[in-house]
Amino acid sequence: MNEFVRSDLVLPRHANHYGTLFGPEGLSWLGQVAYLAASRYCHEDIVMAAAKDVAFLAPVPVGSVLHLHARIARVGRSSMTVEVRARVDGANADALRASFEMVAVDKQGRPVRIQPRDASAAPASAG
Repeated sequence: MNEFVRSDLVLPRHANHYGTLFGPEGLSWLGQVAYLAASRYCHEDIVMAAAKDVAFLAPVPVGSVLHLHARIARVGRSSMTVEVRARVDGANADALRASFEMVAVDKQGRPVRIQPRDASAAPASAG
């Protein structure tokens, strides 16, 4: 349960003037997949605290199917690191990549302890 995969079709509305995926759109997709992976991992509400190591490695043309893979890389007391990579269908290398710090919060937005849905699927905890 610590991995999540989603596929999206790059349409003209997602493109820049070069006919490839617009950077902010790609970053949004990476962030959404990080959120989905984190929220499936635990019972708490999740917010994004940081996006790190964002890399646009290859252009993604309109008409491409982009497969986004998220993995829980680290779990702390109230935060977790989610690594996301995206690859065009049929390609051998990643086109996009980023790491996100996600935080479990209560209804008032205060950090709370992460309670995994399935403790056997949890990666090793870190501070």
